[in-house]
Amino acid sequence: MSKETRTFHIDGNDYSFDFSVFHRFFESYQKKNSFLITEAEQNIADAISVSKDTIHSWRFKKNAPADIDTIKQLAEFLGIRDCLVLLNKKIGEDTMVANDRILDSLKKIYDAIILYLDDYDSSFAYLNQFYEFKEKKYSDEDARREIYCIANDKLHEVELVLTQEYIILHKLDIYSTLESFIHRDLCDIWDERLEYVSPEGIQIYETNLGINSHEEYEVAFNRLNEIMSEYF
Repeated sequence: MSKETRTFHIDGNDYSFDFSVFHRFFESYQKKNSFLITEAEQNIADAISVSKDTIHSWRFKKNAPADIDTIKQLAEFLGIRDCLVLLNKKIGEDTMVANDRILDSLKKIYDAIILYLDDYDSSFAYLNQFYEFKEKKYSDEDARREIYCIANDKLHEVELVLTQEYIILHKLDIYSTLESFIHRDLCDIWDERLEYVSPEGIQIYETNLGINSHEEYEVAFNRLNEIMSEYF
């Protein structure tokens, strides 16, 4: 995925927009106010006079704010006192090599993602947990709500591992690639899809859901290995 970034010259230093920091502040704003992601995007867009699609593109690193005034407005809306928090100071060409610390950090992220995918696959896309809630007399709607909370919590565990390795990896392109993979690809395998009923209204069981969930596992697994192949 390409992204357009601009260099900002401030007090003799060069900075670029920090997508990772923006994502964390966006997520905090969204969750704190219990907004849907689309609602949060629209609110921020309205506040700083850009389009909702623009905010969406920042979230997925397709491009970045074009001027420092926009970044200042964004910081003010998000309650950030110093807009430099949203910027990453450039220190010249990246000379980092795949040393042991980098490989160790990548392995931690890899392991966390594999555990996440295995849990998704072995539970038939959390269908097992859905039945457990149904046995406790939960309604379909309440059971699905609980499953979405479980899925979101498990994704957050992976996000936390990624964040813990930020200090080691954030100057490498692979960090932003993994960040996009986690926030988009891993989320997409369950977001708005855990209904456990087919379009024809037929209930889904382990035998047929398992095929779909394992296929999604394999696609995500192969993509993960493709990302990591540069270093391993």
